[in-house]
Amino acid sequence: MQDSLSDLTEVEVVFLGSRLSSSFVTYLLLSVPAIRHLFPAMTISLTFREFLEQYQESEEDSLHFDASDRLDITQQHNGKIGQAWRRSIQLREGILLLVCGAQHCDRLLVNRTEYKQELQWHFFLSGKQLNTYSSSYKQTSLSLGGGRYIFTGSGVEDRLLYDCSDTELFLEVEIILQPEVLRSFIGDSSGELPKSFNPLVGASDHNCYKRVGETTPIVNAILHQIIQCPYQGLTKRMYLEGKATELMALMLEEEAAVQQGDFKAALLQPDQLDRVYYAKEILLEKLNNPPSLMELARQVGMCDYNLKRGFKEIFGTTVFGYLRDRRLEKAQQLLLEQKMTVALVARAVGYDSPTSFTTAFKRKFGVNPKAYQISARK
Repeated sequence: MQDSLSDLTEVEVVFLGSRLSSSFVTYLLLSVPAIRHLFPAMTISLTFREFLEQYQESEEDSLHFDASDRLDITQQHNGKIGQAWRRSIQLREGILLLVCGAQHCDRLLVNRTEYKQELQWHFFLSGKQLNTYSSSYKQTSLSLGGGRYIFTGSGVEDRLLYDCSDTELFLEVEIILQPEVLRSFIGDSSGELPKSFNPLVGASDHNCYKRVGETTPIVNAILHQIIQCPYQGLTKRMYLEGKATELMALMLEEEAAVQQGDFKAALLQPDQLDRVYYAKEILLEKLNNPPSLMELARQVGMCDYNLKRGFKEIFGTTVFGYLRDRRLEKAQQLLLEQKMTVALVARAVGYDSPTSFTTAFKRKFGVNPKAYQISARK
C-alpha cells in the first residue's frame, strides 16, 4: 500500500501533472522529520481567515494544468505555514472536489468560529490532525489522520480548533456536496430523503451531524485513482465525477448500515491487504506477460481464493478484470503518445490477437483503437 512519504509525494506529482516546482518536490522528498531535531520546535496559531489568506496571497500564482477547464485550479503556497498546495475542481453545480497537500514548518493551530457548512467528506491519506469542537456546553476531540475519514452533514458547526502535526506530509481528498444534490441522488419524487439519511441534512440553525470512520481498502483505491487521474478535458471531468460519485455511494451505503446498526468491518487482515497490493504491483510490472492466477498467488504467499477475494474487496473487480483494465489504459496511452500501429500496441500490452484487443478496447472506451488514435491526433 502507498503509505510512505516518498510514495505519496510521487502520487501528488502525478496528480498535478508533474508541474509542481522542483524545489517544492525536492523539499517533500527530503523527509523533513529526519532533520527536525536541528531546529527549535514552534507552534503557529492562526484564525481561519488568516489561514485562508495564506492561499489568497498566492492567487496570482494559481495554476490551470488543464487549459480546457477553467474550473480546475491549483494554488501553491510557500511561506509562514510551510509548503502547501490545494487543487479545487468544480465537477458540477453542487459538487466540489478538493485535493490538499502540505508540509508544515511547525505545529499549526487554526481557530475557526461557529459557521454553516454543506455535506462534506474528508479522506486523510497521510498526516495527523486533531479536531476539537467546542460549544457552550461541551467539548469533543476527534483524532484524524492517514486511513481515516470524517463525514459531516449540513448545518451549523461548533467552534473548531485544528491541531495539525508538523512531522508528516499531509494529504487529503475532500468532497463537498450541497443538500439539494443529495436529494436529487437518493430522494423520492418529492425530494424526501430516506429516514436513515434525515440526520445528515440539518436545519440551517441546527448543529451538523458528524462521524469518524476508517477508510476501507476499496475506498483507498478510489482515492488513489482520483489523485492519479491521467486524463484532461471532458474525459477527466467525467472520470473524476464518476469516482467522486462512486465514493459518495459507498459512504452513503456505509452510513445507512451505521444508522441501522449492522455495519461490518473489512474482511481482509492488514498483512493480507499488503499481499494483495504486492500482487497488483506484479501485474503492473508484467502487463504484457503476467503470471497465471495460481502463480501470482504463490508469489505473494496467498491462496488463490483469498487473492481473488482481496482484489474484489480492494479494487472492486476480479484479478483478470483489473489486469484487463490496466492493459487497456496502457494501450490508450501508447496510442496517444507513440507512433505505433494498433497491432503493435496490442502486442505491447499482452494481446496476441489484434481482433481481441480491438473488441476489448471498444467495450471499455466505446470506440475502436484506430478511430481513437486518429481522433486524438487531430
